[in-house]
Amino acid sequence: MTAADQLTQAPGSQPSAAPAADSRSQTFAFEHKVFSMTGGYFAYVKNTKEAAFHLPLGDLKGAIALPTLRIEFELAPETNDGKLLDIVDKALRFVKEIRPNDSIPHELLDGTASWTVEEKHRTIARNRLTVQLVSWLTGGDTLMVDLTQLEQIADDPKTKARVQEAFTKAAEKLGIGADRKQEVVDMIEKLARELSYIEALRDRYCKVQYINAQLIMLSKIYKREPGIRNEIFRMQVLIRAPVADFDSMFTQADAQTGEILAVLRNIGPQTKFIREMRDELHNRLMLWDEMINPWSAITVEPSADMEALLKDTYRFLARNFAVSNDWPLTGRR
Repeated sequence: MTAADQLTQAPGSQPSAAPAADSRSQTFAFEHKVFSMTGGYFAYVKNTKEAAFHLPLGDLKGAIALPTLRIEFELAPETNDGKLLDIVDKALRFVKEIRPNDSIPHELLDGTASWTVEEKHRTIARNRLTVQLVSWLTGGDTLMVDLTQLEQIADDPKTKARVQEAFTKAAEKLGIGADRKQEVVDMIEKLARELSYIEALRDRYCKVQYINAQLIMLSKIYKREPGIRNEIFRMQVLIRAPVADFDSMFTQADAQTGEILAVLRNIGPQTKFIREMRDELHNRLMLWDEMINPWSAITVEPSADMEALLKDTYRFLARNFAVSNDWPLTGRR
């Protein structure tokens, strides 16, 4: 069975990974000759956010929308290529570009992430969970968000001394018995692996918050230049909604550890929720890459380069977050 068959087997069904021996079952193994053209790749069209196959045409580039591609090259839905095009449309939520014979994102094969996190993110996630478990044991049950405070509490000898006791008590409370506390340890470790992606995305989101903060600073720097200052004010209005949405989503993700025993009792559904949140946050943050990189590289001071970046930022915000529009992509899926 090919990956195209697996991932289109039934609406709403959970796809499973193909046997490792069949590498084609986990790749975009297209058969039509059009997909063997040098330089061809799938990506969203920047202005329309429509999935398309991009081809070099001499010094120019062409983009063929997927519906047009199906018609022009007679790629019927039941064919392998037709099914793979369905997967391409889903896969572009997780990667910016797909080239023929690329691997299908893990998110669509088994639900895991196709990108990696740093050890510090795993440590933060593990600390959140163990501190919350100890808080439950002591009757505190306080949600910890501040990273500095979290690290201090996690490193406190008193906390470390109570962690093992918390594992034992949790095992008893879950009805599996104190002698099986290792199962609680394993569940915490599993959840920490899942939540480490949320921590990595939180780090990335700090770059968006940085842009927002610099707009505030620049509105003061350019206070004697009303044209630029007014444009900055418009940007501040446009960025408000996406920032609020990000804040809300991270708050929801953090709340998953708020009732730690409930999380451990329902680890399957909780893992599913965390992965869905991970994928949505990752998809939204990918959109910001074109702004995060230049803002990270520039010195925030009056200059021609700064003013050029402000114009690019305004175009980006107006294109993607106009007040009358919802988030791009999200409403279409």
